[in-house]
Amino acid sequence: MSTIKDVAALAGVSIATVSHYMNKTKAVSEATAERIGKAIADLDYSKDSMAAWFKTAQVPVIFLAAPHADTSFFDDVSAAIEARFERHDLSVLRVQIATLEKMRRGGALASLLQRAAGVVVLGHSDEWIEDEATLAAQLPCVMLNWDRLAEFREQGLVEHLDLGAEMALTYLAERGHRDIGLMTGPSLPRAQGLLAGSRKAAARLGLNLDPRWMVETGYDFLDARDRARAMLEKSPRPTAVFTYGTQFGFGVLQAAYQLGINVPGDLSVLSYIDCKQTEQCAPRLTTVSPSIPQIATHVVARILTLMTDPEATDVTSLDVELTERDSVRAI
Repeated sequence: MSTIKDVAALAGVSIATVSHYMNKTKAVSEATAERIGKAIADLDYSKDSMAAWFKTAQVPVIFLAAPHADTSFFDDVSAAIEARFERHDLSVLRVQIATLEKMRRGGALASLLQRAAGVVVLGHSDEWIEDEATLAAQLPCVMLNWDRLAEFREQGLVEHLDLGAEMALTYLAERGHRDIGLMTGPSLPRAQGLLAGSRKAAARLGLNLDPRWMVETGYDFLDARDRARAMLEKSPRPTAVFTYGTQFGFGVLQAAYQLGINVPGDLSVLSYIDCKQTEQCAPRLTTVSPSIPQIATHVVARILTLMTDPEATDVTSLDVELTERDSVRAI
């Protein structure tokens, strides 16, 4: 019995396009419709066999798992990835990492996961899957753990932390800031890379990174706020703070508000990593950030390549983008 996969191969289109044609769920061009119709006729394919195929073969769905987070960053990256998969007739089902873990262990959607076209996992070490190797052996997978820089690079993404730190501190120095605080987040490889870049840039620019202004926090927004407040309520305080994540930046903004410190009048704030909420806070947060569109494009291209070449080694060197908003002033 012919399958929808056979029809797609003969017509030279994707399985999803054949499905859209047969179910009238999305318009296809006249030429494409003619090729699909001819392939169906030549193979004597019937729609009834489509259901049978879906029970036994791959479905054009990508599972995208992301963690809970205090900012929209992972949601922003997920949305960009989803938009790019749609151009390839691949639908995206977004789930929490905890849900993906249940599926991987044999939950209600386990059979669908096993037949999916691929899996994308975004997150950090506080919330991650337990058995990456088994999942990657079953399906084309891209797994981006922002706390594991070596594995990040293994997925083909090169993030220039030193350049991000250099860009941030140069931007502050050019606006007259010499006394600069750092909100680093957890002491993990990403923070360590940014810290090394910050120290190198500070030495070149003659900036003061006083240890009293270097604050390590957890990922939790409230922890960042409380630690930022403890630093800012003491004297002397820095004229600017560079944070290694937007949740830390929001923590500094709220701590400053609670203490009656005007941003940017009394204190400038600049964050590494961008997200849509940086446009929605007050003042709007200035950021330096790796390119989210580049991350999304790389993820989709890598999944598509892995479908045919499991040994693929695509590499993307991420641009670092400065977005000026309202949270930094010249002094």
